[in-house]
Amino acid sequence: MAILTKIRNRSGLAIGAVGLALGLFVVSDALNSNSALFGSGNRSNDVGEIDGESIGIKQFEEKLEINTANFKKRTQQENLDEATRGQVRETTWNQFLNDYMLLKEYKDLGIEMSEEELADIIYGSNIHPQIKQSFTDPATNTFDVNNVKRYLKQMSEGTDETTKAQWKEFEDYLVTETLQKKYSTLLKKGVYATTFEAKSAHHAREKSAELNFVALAYTTIADSTIAADEGELKSYFKKNMDRYKERENSRKLEFVVWDFAPTSEDSAAIQKWAYDQVEQFRASDNDTAYVDLNGDSKFDPTPKPRSLYPPEIQDRLFNDSVGSVIGPIFKDGKYQIYKVSGIKMDTAYSMRASHILIKVEGPTMADTLIAKKKANDILNRVKGGESFEVLASQFGTDGTKDKGGDLGWFPEGQMVKEFNDAVKRGKKGDQFVLKTQFGFHVIKITEDKTKKQVCAGVLERVIEPSEKTSSIAYNEASQFAATSQNAEDFNKNCDEKKMTKRIAEFVRETDNFLPGYSEAREAVKWAFNAKVGDVSEVMTIGNDKYVIATLTLIREKGKANFESSKERVTNDYRKDKKAEQLQEKLKVAMEGAPNLDAVSRKMNQSVTPVASQTFENASVPYVGYDVSFAGIVAGTSSLNKLIGPVKGDAAVYAFQISKITPPAEIKDFSAQKNELMNALQQKLEYGYFEVVKELRNVKDKRYMFY
Repeated sequence: MAILTKIRNRSGLAIGAVGLALGLFVVSDALNSNSALFGSGNRSNDVGEIDGESIGIKQFEEKLEINTANFKKRTQQENLDEATRGQVRETTWNQFLNDYMLLKEYKDLGIEMSEEELADIIYGSNIHPQIKQSFTDPATNTFDVNNVKRYLKQMSEGTDETTKAQWKEFEDYLVTETLQKKYSTLLKKGVYATTFEAKSAHHAREKSAELNFVALAYTTIADSTIAADEGELKSYFKKNMDRYKERENSRKLEFVVWDFAPTSEDSAAIQKWAYDQVEQFRASDNDTAYVDLNGDSKFDPTPKPRSLYPPEIQDRLFNDSVGSVIGPIFKDGKYQIYKVSGIKMDTAYSMRASHILIKVEGPTMADTLIAKKKANDILNRVKGGESFEVLASQFGTDGTKDKGGDLGWFPEGQMVKEFNDAVKRGKKGDQFVLKTQFGFHVIKITEDKTKKQVCAGVLERVIEPSEKTSSIAYNEASQFAATSQNAEDFNKNCDEKKMTKRIAEFVRETDNFLPGYSEAREAVKWAFNAKVGDVSEVMTIGNDKYVIATLTLIREKGKANFESSKERVTNDYRKDKKAEQLQEKLKVAMEGAPNLDAVSRKMNQSVTPVASQTFENASVPYVGYDVSFAGIVAGTSSLNKLIGPVKGDAAVYAFQISKITPPAEIKDFSAQKNELMNALQQKLEYGYFEVVKELRNVKDKRYMFY
């Protein structure tokens, strides 16, 4: 089980991953269930569509229930917060997308993974990194494939079905990851950069111009001087409608918050509860029932070694008799009381030691003797009273040096045989030098070996706001909601009650948060079922906040809406009007002017020299990023000619080019091609999933249910 725990912690079996981590939960089920995923028949009960086929809420909930149970089992969490539940839902959704889109792609393209390939990455010639990490000896930082084979043999011959199921799940993850890598690699192999593209990139980077310019920045005209009535803005919007199409569905909210975090009175009440529970817990003759009835978590009957309990209670927990109570202790925002409910002797020892590894730096006997002498010298210094931890940080050569050489508690058989046997024979306080295949170890046994495992009942209570605290906040919020029938009332109440109004500008369907506030799924779901001007009822954010919101804007993917784009339209309209004014002003100044200096004097604007302007680097000195102006310069071949006025992204310009440095002539554009292909491949690797979603016309309607 320890090995599986390592794999789970390191494998990236995280919820919600898309790219190479899709379908990490119950992948084996996903690989065999294409036909049963769709077809609820009732569109109002669909959580989404793919290529016009419905994903029914019943099918989604069934898979979600399996994934949630697996996640709880994996993480040993009984209660999941809203953020975690949202992540599991995201993973489940990605499974459906994986089933219908990617698995179909794999099948059509003949992408598969054989049993031989799976064996190869588990114990063959191409070991998967997560296998290597999980089976690496922490004392020597060395991986031995025989440990993997031994573990698999023991597991297959054993009767622990849970462990077998977890390993199968991990294997399924490896299959999914491998298939996705093959698919991604195939796509990347289809990317190609032409010689023309490579040549253009070379010219954009290497061709440069030396020039002088006069710039009239748009910021020199105040926005307030540009009148923009509704009719003109709407006309401008219609002419440029494609520019304002939304890329995704989003909403704009305004909201107010009531915070009901625990008060000092609440904290004191929980502390008193904890101290009052000590004697009652000690007197209880049914620890399971007592913990289940009185604590925030259920009784765990699993005996555990010392390493799985908090360091501050280990000694008492493993030395006191059954029935002993330790605590209360305060940790991570909660009070905990431990009771020794049972003791079990394991079949193997747990041991604890620290070491300082001195590696042999060369192949000769002299190198071995040097390492041995160094280890013995360190041992003598330890026996002379120097700190083992300090010497470990100074001389250690493996990952334990930063922990004072501490290896922690480890089970019998985990370390190499010589190390394991030496620690097993010894007792707490023993210090000695030992040679293994990895070098010389200065060893200090820090605890006596033990087969003892303890089952502890843990009675805990999180410090939370009391009913009184939350009721006060809820009553205030309810009064606000009752008198806010529309957006006008909402704003009026904010002013009268001096409430701070917060804005959530681009809230997406799948978001679980509002700006500055996590676990706000209830508010997001409300926003996507509301109309502009609606005001919500009292909603909960996290565990200690109430919120009331009003919906101020709806943005729909693929549509251009004047009201939702009005701010951008206004800014663009003003920018164009400013450009017209500045172009006319500069045109008048350029009439009859023989050169740029004359224009500069007329405009009372300084001339700015540019030593090297390229198209690739569109940053213009003292102006900023202006790709339009950089493009105009790159396309100009005339020398010493006064050019302008030209409209840029940040200003209107007049300029003169004094020198053009052409790119170096090269015949082989291989390097440029490779650079372009690498950039395209990287973009493809992180973007193909979204492209496939677009091609398959994926519609996500989860916001209607969660």
